[in-house]
Amino acid sequence: MDFQLTDIQTDIKRVAREFAEGEFPKIAQECDRAEKSDAGLMQKARELGFCGVFIDEEYGGWAWIFRNRPRDGGILAVDPGLGNAITCMSFGSEMLLLFGTEAQKERYLTSVCRGTKIGAVAATEPDAGSDILAVATRAVRKDEGYLINGSKMFISNGDIADFFVTLCLTNPESRVEDGPPQRHRDRRRSTGHRAKQAAGEAGHPGPRHRRDYLQQRMGAGGEPDR
Repeated sequence: MDFQLTDIQTDIKRVAREFAEGEFPKIAQECDRAEKSDAGLMQKARELGFCGVFIDEEYGGWAWIFRNRPRDGGILAVDPGLGNAITCMSFGSEMLLLFGTEAQKERYLTSVCRGTKIGAVAATEPDAGSDILAVATRAVRKDEGYLINGSKMFISNGDIADFFVTLCLTNPESRVEDGPPQRHRDRRRSTGHRAKQAAGEAGHPGPRHRRDYLQQRMGAGGEPDR
């Protein structure tokens, strides 16, 4: 595999650095004081194509490998906080890109790259930390959706995200080495969602979800394959 940048990629990285140097100093101190990011800056970065560059071109990305992301060109070097705010808008998109349905990719990945949506990943739990094989959050099929019970914490973008990719169990009796499946949550449909702005925490006290989900280990009929 060739890890060298093409001329186009080199130019894009240069533009990304110039963007950061021109925009970040205007708001960096105020964002630090207020402990918040700037929505206007994030949208400017998205319009220039700096959000979700690893996402396939058909959904609005550049299909870059992670090593070639624009932040390596200096966005983080100019200001790590604002740089991360931009690159983290696409949290959760990796799982959708790898395991999502075509309809989910069209809806969510396109909105991350070309629209206004922000993603998040809910994995860490109070009693499990980031040990994904020890998660206890459950997703149980109910009516035309899922009932999710459990607690998540330390969710980057937890207080501003429009959708969450949530790590939970649909079949806790399956072998540990199988690993837990992942579920997709749309914030607009999650009436039980609770967020704390200061810590970016989010809880799942049992919201119902429509049948729009992402998981790694489901059979063709929509049931766990084990």
